[in-house]
Amino acid sequence: MRLGRRHVLGLGLAAMARLAAPRPGFADVPGGRGDAARFLREFILQRAAPSTDPWIEMHVVLALGAGFERDGKNLLDELVARTLVMESVGVRRYPHFPLDIERHPFHMLQIMQSTEVPGDRVFETPHGKFSRRDLVDGGTALLVPSEIDDELSWVVAVLCNEFPPQRDRFETARGLEIVVGELVRRHLSEAEEAYADVLAVMRGERLYGKGPLHRTACNGMHLLFGLLEAMRYGYRQGDLVPRVERLVEATLFRARLEPVLIDRAMPGDDPRIALNRDAAKFTFLGHAVEFFGYARRHGTLDLTPDAWRAAEAVRGQLVSLSERITTDYDLEALAGQVPRAYKLILGDACHAYRGLRLWG
Repeated sequence: MRLGRRHVLGLGLAAMARLAAPRPGFADVPGGRGDAARFLREFILQRAAPSTDPWIEMHVVLALGAGFERDGKNLLDELVARTLVMESVGVRRYPHFPLDIERHPFHMLQIMQSTEVPGDRVFETPHGKFSRRDLVDGGTALLVPSEIDDELSWVVAVLCNEFPPQRDRFETARGLEIVVGELVRRHLSEAEEAYADVLAVMRGERLYGKGPLHRTACNGMHLLFGLLEAMRYGYRQGDLVPRVERLVEATLFRARLEPVLIDRAMPGDDPRIALNRDAAKFTFLGHAVEFFGYARRHGTLDLTPDAWRAAEAVRGQLVSLSERITTDYDLEALAGQVPRAYKLILGDACHAYRGLRLWG
């Protein structure tokens, strides 16, 4: 049984065997045993930060901030200069980031927003100098919502920040009128459709199992990020808030069942299977802690004390899992033989680290 493209690391490869010799753990990091955030930071600095893969670099910026420097140079500046392209519409040219770099529309802009890059920060590129404000204008000018077959989370997050509810309309370079509120409602409907099976389990209508939600980015967690951003920036009209709260309740419900599903889907004591299980849990728990940490930091969700205690339990699971995923496996061999799997672990480590920092 498989759990989707992010969760299968190649069970037949000996690269995932555990090392017999002891490896550095949380106790070896200054700050004391259990300092998971500090340990993950060191892990990111040693393994993710040296990478020149744009997707990994984006996650490093998300985790370590827009001011992070690598070899004396600002990583975000280098990343923008290397990946920005221009697209012409009529007689004008607009800066934007290509989808084969971003992987999700507006992903780069959303990371700049998450790391609080000022609108007037200027990036020097081979195509000229552009402020973050210019980059947002370029992205919105080229936006064609009907062509997006990916999740709208990153687009919604950026647009809700840039266009408050009282002025949520703009026109693109191709003359399309965009209504941000309509995109928020579309995103909410798509999230509810993905969560339909989980909601049915909560009503007692079916058993918990693999479904459409597991085929979305990062085990469904990014669906909630866009909606949380919409609420933070004032999009609370109609029944949006109770519907989002229902999805948050479903996520806490999943937090109890998802690890059980993963264990049942990948039974056995083989270390290679154990890595698959831990990697799947790392994706879910890391993003969940980031989500709830963000909500807690900004006061976006009005959860009950019981709900916050449930979220705290998720954080506790992530702390222990982080030690296993970063110390118990031969990740050097994994990087050489299954580089895509290794890359996903690095990205998930960045989300987990950010989540623990937001929470703390």
